[in-house]
Amino acid sequence: MKKSIFALFLFLLLALSAPAFAQFYMSSLSDAKALSADGIKIGGGVSVFEDVLGLGGNIRIGILDALEFGGRLGFVNYEGHDDKSDDHTGMSFGAEIKYQSLDVAFGDPIDLSFGGGLEYYNIGEDASFWMFGGNVIVSYPFEFQSGQTLAPLFRLNLRFDRVSFKVDDDDKSDTDFEFGFGFGANLTLSDYFGFFGEFVIGGGDIDAGFVGGVWFGL
Repeated sequence: MKKSIFALFLFLLLALSAPAFAQFYMSSLSDAKALSADGIKIGGGVSVFEDVLGLGGNIRIGILDALEFGGRLGFVNYEGHDDKSDDHTGMSFGAEIKYQSLDVAFGDPIDLSFGGGLEYYNIGEDASFWMFGGNVIVSYPFEFQSGQTLAPLFRLNLRFDRVSFKVDDDDKSDTDFEFGFGFGANLTLSDYFGFFGEFVIGGGDIDAGFVGGVWFGL
């Protein structure tokens, strides 16, 4: 319990001290490997898309073996296309749960996990963006003689996108079903430190971009 409280404190400190922009667009922020029970990792990520830049914090907590919960917190900065659009800054948050069904460590050919989650972005005084959906993640760990592990990953993302905005004091909204892909890798340097990176093809109105960062094990 003390370990979880300490991890949450570090996560909030990392996320709220970030500059005012962040988003992840349903990225896995990890490979298919789920944390073991009581395992905890915190991290910071940067994301680069055409109209949105990002930097924020995330936390992953092992609930049971092969089952984990994750949370994200940051800020979002959006730049519009037309001359009337200004930069908009607001908060973003997300939560997800992931279950690993195949594990190379137990003789399976790949690591395979399934998960679901939601993300929310406030992209201006009169606009917000919700995403709710699921991920299927496939990865395979390559272990080096020096002890490091590189796990390339592929992610399929199926989700509902809901945009709410105001036009001439009238509230408007639009909901669509979308799917996207992600290609990347997770580099584990030790049990307590590593890097992740993913190229995201968001699908729908979301442009392709990159999400990357660092994580720390506790």
